[in-house]
Amino acid sequence: MDATMENKMGLPPPYEQSVPNPAPPPSYFGNNPPPPAGFVAPEAPPRTTVITSPQAPAGPPGKLGPGPTGTTCQTCNKTVVTRVDYVPNNRTHIISAALCILAGCCCGCFVPYCMRSCKTANHYCPQCKAFVGAFTPS
Repeated sequence: MDATMENKMGLPPPYEQSVPNPAPPPSYFGNNPPPPAGFVAPEAPPRTTVITSPQAPAGPPGKLGPGPTGTTCQTCNKTVVTRVDYVPNNRTHIISAALCILAGCCCGCFVPYCMRSCKTANHYCPQCKAFVGAFTPS
């Protein structure tokens, strides 16, 4: 087939007729003009080396219990006795549902929400108010 026949059929041109290679990119090295007479290059600032000693990674807080516990706060690095907030967890809801089903009435389903042993104890630092950890009863 000739080129006119290919163009009429909507075929792309053969590879031999494709666009030739573009010109190489301009070189930016070696073609810089010399600096003007009287030009003084600024001196580089002196190097400063900072040596830091590796800091021991802060470990997890001590074992937290169901009540206020003495520990070191990882945020403010003070030794404190934690403030505890008790919040319901999945175990609280399951025990409540089981009591409701087994007792046949809804009167007993509120008991787990009144018991600290059925809730998660969230420990907070009394100094900086940061979350320290949680104790979930097993």
